[in-house]
Order: sequence, then structure tokens, then C-alpha cells
Amino acid sequence: MDSTTVDRIAGRLSALAREHAVEGYEAYLSETSKTSISLDDNRGIETLHADEERAIAVRVLRDQRLGFSFSFNPSDIALEEAFKRALDSTAVLERHPFSFVGNSPDTAGADLFYDSTIESTPNEYKLGLLNALIDAVHIDRRIVKVEKPSYEETISSVSVMNSSGVLKQSRTTRFGLGLSVIARQDRDSNITWDFQGANTFGTLDAHRLGKGCAALALKTLGGERLRTGSYDAVFTQLVASQFLGILARSFAADAVYKKTSLLADRLGQRVLPEHITITDDPLLKDGLGSVPFDAEGSPSVRKPLVDNGVAATFLYDNLYASLMAAHTTGNSVRPSVTQPPSIGSTNLVLGSDRTGEEDLERALYDGPVITELMGVHTVNPVTGEFSLGARGYAVKSGVFHAPLKDITVAGNLFDLLMKVRATGRDQLLYGTIMTPSLLITQLKIAGADA
Repeated sequence: MDSTTVDRIAGRLSALAREHAVEGYEAYLSETSKTSISLDDNRGIETLHADEERAIAVRVLRDQRLGFSFSFNPSDIALEEAFKRALDSTAVLERHPFSFVGNSPDTAGADLFYDSTIESTPNEYKLGLLNALIDAVHIDRRIVKVEKPSYEETISSVSVMNSSGVLKQSRTTRFGLGLSVIARQDRDSNITWDFQGANTFGTLDAHRLGKGCAALALKTLGGERLRTGSYDAVFTQLVASQFLGILARSFAADAVYKKTSLLADRLGQRVLPEHITITDDPLLKDGLGSVPFDAEGSPSVRKPLVDNGVAATFLYDNLYASLMAAHTTGNSVRPSVTQPPSIGSTNLVLGSDRTGEEDLERALYDGPVITELMGVHTVNPVTGEFSLGARGYAVKSGVFHAPLKDITVAGNLFDLLMKVRATGRDQLLYGTIMTPSLLITQLKIAGADA
């Protein structure tokens, strides 16, 4: 929002706070424009959506009760109504020790994750990316169709202000490409999907994405039945990111507080192999969770969550830092202005000082490469137990051998991660998670004979 609107809202909030004698207030203003484009089978435009949204979320502190409300209209009248609704909601809420964050300088510029070139980039360039994506897919006659080639962009402007002196503004851009590829041979068919996200338009690589998705569709077309047993296996970056995404929630302080975290009571203990480090990095270049400050106005800082295998810290917002006698780590997020802020990771980065070859298939030599998991949402978030359908291919003598079908991987998340023997030199960013491929020992796999 423009500075005049921000100043007007700040002044009105201050007046409302004095009028109602509240202990503090906070406002989160957002202005977002979204564009999405997809092509049909004939490369014509199937969908072209452009949406804009302006919204404000308000939190009010009275009698140590933290009320919340929102409005999609930033006018003075709508702001006053939202303020009063937030004030009214405090009557039914519990008391908690709380005060809004104070003003601290940010470690990143307000426009660090904003690509100004998008302002002069015509839609024809975006359509060109989609056509390049389709062109890159057709590497083999067994590729019979490209489904849902799509482009998305989000341009956001955010302002955070509160009664403790915070007044911060930032702009961000997010871009994405995605597609599904259908491969067919005789009676076998296979659908494979992939995507790429970035903060800068020029980082999108349609050729790499399309060619890689097509190659994977061919590698997993058809398949042999793997015998049930325990195998040394490789997880691709996508699969590794899916498992890391499951673990992400366990780092949130609210999950720890409610005893629903896999890491509750394990701070300072070894939870992963000593060569593994996991970092929450809100300053990561092209990470889709990158921001200069969090949803409460706290500066963004990198922090190790797992340091050489040891659980090092949890992620806090200001509320749970107050409840747990800790300090905020700048991990307050707002998936929507219609909900109060919550705790979330920004970008999770898995690293290792035990990096193997560029291609871990050579290090595996004989065994399965797992390329996709099905039913990840069914993993038990408290115990870490999982049993997931999987897709992939077999490697023999370090090279591709045959696709695999009808396999299930099962176990416990932490037991699995403790078996990471090495990582590849092929770190890849999937949205908000960056990870290399992983070499896992003794992975339990159920085949068709189970």
C-alpha cells in the first residue's frame, strides 16, 4: 500500500487505541495481485486469471487477552469496525502474558525478494515460457501428452505496524511453473508431475523442468515387482523434500507446547546423523518463504534447527515465546489475513558434511531410487509412523536398470532419517524446501509379494 494509506491507518489505529484504552495493538496490511495462466492441448490459453486483494488484519490487547479481526476494506470506517470486533472478541479469550514486539532493524532490504522486472514483462513472455516448457517435454515418442502446463505469479506488498513502534513495509514476488506429463507404452501409462518456484522471473528454467519431468516419466513407465525386504535406496530431492516437509511441523513451538511434536523434550539431543544440519533460512535466495521480516515485524534471521544431528532450537512467534519463556525467532506467518498469525518455517535447508558423488546412483550401485510418494498426508504427525505408496526405478551396477511398480515404503520418520548415509551434490529448491538427494540404508519396502 502507498505511504499515504499506511500513515492514515497508523494514525487512526493510534487514536482508536487511546479512545478504548487498550494495552496495545497491531495491524497487518497486505496488497496482493495474482496472475495464473494455463494452456490447453493445442497451446491455446485455457485459463487466464488476474486477481487483486487488499486486506487488513488487526490484533488488540486488552486485559492480557489478544483479540483478532480482519477486513478486506482498509477505509477508516471498516478499520474502526475491525478494531471493535477484535476488542469484543477479547471477552471470550484466555489471558496470556503478552506484549507486541518492539522495533528492531531488519537484516535484509525491504525489496530484496522483489523482482522489479516483472513490472515491464508482458504476458507474451510468460506464454513463451509455457511453450518452451511443452517443447522441452517431447524427447521421446512415448510422451503422449502434457497436462496442465501452468504459470503463476504473486506480487505482494506488506506493512506491519504496532503500538510498540514497529512500522515496516516490504514487497515480494513469487513465480512458479508446473506441469504433468503422460507417458505410454503398450498397456502401461504413467503420469509424472513437477514444478519450479522462484522469487525472480529470470530464474525459471522451462527447459530443465520440462525435460526433467519427461525423463522421469519415461524412467518410471511400466515396471518390475521388487521383492519385499530392506534395501539401500536413494531418495530424489523431491522425495527428500516431502519427508522434510513432514518434519517441519515438529519444530514449531506451539506443537512442542501442546506435546504434538515429534521433537517435544528432545532439544539438545541427537535426532539425526551427526553429519546432517537443517536450517530455517528466511533470507534464502529464491526461496518462496523468503521475507525481510515476519508477520509480526520481527527481523528475519537464519537459525539452525538441527546442528550436526542435534536438535538446536524451535521456531517461535511472539505469543509462544511469551508462554515458553523464550525469544521470538521471527517465525510468525500469515497464510491468510482471515486467521491470526501462527508459527511456521520459512525455507528449510538440509545440508551435510558427508556429501557423496554428484549422482548418488553410482554410490548406491544396486537398489531402488524412490522418485515419488503417495499419501504423504497420512503420516502420523505425533509418532512419525508412515506407510506410503511409492514410485521409482531400480539401479544395477550404478546405472538405470528398470522401472519399479507396486511398492510401499514404511517405517518411522526419525528412524528413516537416522539412516541417511550420504547426500548428493545436487541440492535443489522445491518451493520452501531445499535438499539434495539422500542415500538411505536399510529402507523397508513391501513389494507385490507382501
